[in-house]
Amino acid sequence: MKRISTLALALLLLLSSCGGVADETEAAADTSAVETEAETGPLTEMEKRALVKDDLPDKDFGGMQFRISTKKGTLYEIDAEELTGDLLNDALYDRNLRIEERFNVEIVPIITEAGDGNTHVNSVKQSIIAADDAFDLAATYVFTSGSIVTEGYYLNWLNMPYNDLEQVWWISGVNDNFRVGDAIYAAVGDMCLSTLKLTYGIFFNRTRGMDYGITDTIYQTVQDGEWTLDYFMSTVEDIYEDTNGDGAKDTGDFYGFTAENATNLDIYSFAFDIPIMKRDSDGIPMLVFQTEKTISAAEKINRLYWEMPGSYVPEGDYGIPVTMFAEGKALFTTTYLSQAFSTFREMEDDYSILPYPKYDANQEKYMTGAMDNYSVLGVPITASNTEMISIITESLNVESYKTLFPTYYEQALQNKYSRDEESIEMINLLMEGRNFDFSTLFAGQITGMSTLFREVINSKSGDFASKYASKEKSALAGLEKVLEAYEKNQAN
Repeated sequence: MKRISTLALALLLLLSSCGGVADETEAAADTSAVETEAETGPLTEMEKRALVKDDLPDKDFGGMQFRISTKKGTLYEIDAEELTGDLLNDALYDRNLRIEERFNVEIVPIITEAGDGNTHVNSVKQSIIAADDAFDLAATYVFTSGSIVTEGYYLNWLNMPYNDLEQVWWISGVNDNFRVGDAIYAAVGDMCLSTLKLTYGIFFNRTRGMDYGITDTIYQTVQDGEWTLDYFMSTVEDIYEDTNGDGAKDTGDFYGFTAENATNLDIYSFAFDIPIMKRDSDGIPMLVFQTEKTISAAEKINRLYWEMPGSYVPEGDYGIPVTMFAEGKALFTTTYLSQAFSTFREMEDDYSILPYPKYDANQEKYMTGAMDNYSVLGVPITASNTEMISIITESLNVESYKTLFPTYYEQALQNKYSRDEESIEMINLLMEGRNFDFSTLFAGQITGMSTLFREVINSKSGDFASKYASKEKSALAGLEKVLEAYEKNQAN
């Protein structure tokens, strides 16, 4: 296995499923790792991952197809048709091949061509209603998947015979939030690569930061816990250059901060440790969004987006801020990690990825979230072979943890944002602080809550209290129905 730098390998461990974590990885590793180290010397973390063993039984499924319902846009999680020489494609191909050879199965994607997540969810539900046995596992967008759960179309992951959601290859930060009582109907594991690619960070132009005396101090500011919302706003507030000299603020100028006015706004509640839903003493989710902290945060973000000369937020055209940052026209932008694999790969300036700032210095750690169209996994109640489904799904997540996730990190480490030790430390902080919420899965049922912060900022008033008041009654009614559905489903 190709060796990469010790620094990079430290990242491979830390950028694991939410929570990450060396202790659990060591616990999962086979004793052969110790024996190998005795013979060859210390192993890299990537090599230790490769030695992790699962407890799955030896099974031969006689060439059965394992069919995964997916969308064309997330096929990168499921299938690669052939080896192409592309690092990420070939890692996916090899993952599937190892599983197919081990269990004598064929992994087959069942692809919904439509880009709309609701179209995919509707096709999943229609298939289950018809009992046509069209797929064994579904991987659907999280924010569209709540109705599959509430309408009782998925089996309970906690009852599946070979799936251990406490293992490091399952993302406990998500699954724990989606649990009510003794049931998890939609789960997320390391085969859901979208949780990595859609994690949000603040991208920082290190080259232009030198012009403003920021690059040499920003890492220390983060390390000292002083990277706060107020600090960030004071940094970017007055950074503006009329680069094209036309006297108008437009995409031809340089700004301290640029961002789109949609999904990145949803991330601030995660980043500021402002939960939308929180469990009561009995473990039941309840609505807790309306607080003084939320109201204050909305006022500040409203000012950042619409009232500061150093900010440029084009309304409606979500690609402009990314393009502007790639062209060196902004010091900071908020976007998801997938841009590091695409738009920013050919960027001339050096850049780093920083965690979102804390709300204030009292916040314990840096936090972030993922865009609300990462994949969640579900098993249809019409499944004909739950043993096979359970084993192959577990294996897909195990193999993704061992080789596929690290391959993404290795690919990312070839890009400009990770040239130095400080940059890698920043990404560690980002990934260790990923945060999730029950309301994301049930965006269509607990209406208006998962995107409420976005709606408030787009009103350009920063008035959270009145917007919340207009939606609270409907959201509470929806929550009650969701909880009733969990109770009913567990009773069946």
